[in-house]
Amino acid sequence: MADRLPNGNQSIAWSDDSFAATEFLFADYRDFVFPLHVHETFAIGVIEAGGQHFQPGRSPSLIMPEGTLCTIDPGVVHEGRPATERGWRYRMFYPSPALVAGALEEPRRLASSGEWGIGQHVIGDHELYREFVALHVSSQRKETLLERQTRIAVFLRRLFARHGNFVPVARRARAAPRTVALVRDYLHANAESQVSIADLAQAAGVSGTQVIRAFSAGTGMPPHSYLVSLRVERAKALLRSGIGLAEAALDAGFSDQSQFTRHFKRLTGVTPGRFAAEMSSAR
Repeated sequence: MADRLPNGNQSIAWSDDSFAATEFLFADYRDFVFPLHVHETFAIGVIEAGGQHFQPGRSPSLIMPEGTLCTIDPGVVHEGRPATERGWRYRMFYPSPALVAGALEEPRRLASSGEWGIGQHVIGDHELYREFVALHVSSQRKETLLERQTRIAVFLRRLFARHGNFVPVARRARAAPRTVALVRDYLHANAESQVSIADLAQAAGVSGTQVIRAFSAGTGMPPHSYLVSLRVERAKALLRSGIGLAEAALDAGFSDQSQFTRHFKRLTGVTPGRFAAEMSSAR
């Protein structure tokens, strides 16, 4: 539930223990003012509406406008306040430097110009904006661990490759047949379980980034999408056999009924309830 602050300001924060208790925030501030403060983590987000007046330490102030990414490196002293009459609505997450370095997988190459980071506070990149919203919503909805990890890893690599002082080694995405086969086998054998990138990397004997690249190149979809599709297929088989909706969702690996219904309808065009009723009529 969102916290209601004075004068219509609202916020909701949550922590995902899968990322060493990484904090996520969704807020709509009308006249809220942040005093000078600092984070030990990165602060990365998007401005969905309005704008924020941002003051980084003793540097000139700037505006974080609607439709942009906003980033703050660890240790940057800053304050924030509304830049428009309606204030600002935004989504943020606060990954630790260790989490970012792990996603980039080449931490020794990060210090290309002293302290590594992003350095700029306002970024106009529509593709990354959309990717960030997708990863933030997937965390808010508590989608699968594999989806949340994949979205964050891919986003961080693209963000730093485009706008940070990190330039990844150029690699052509290859469909490594052995890696694809091992990952596919693992997903089929563990579709009902909580699956992480680390699990897939260990099963294939490669890094997490190689898992995502190879599997996506080899199958045309990332591992988390493949896993959700598998679960929907298994749920359909369970429903055809007469098993109830709640039991089918749980047995297929979905964490709750709303997640089950959302993905089932997205992939089949009908709700699980309607599908079950039609199968019952057919029987």
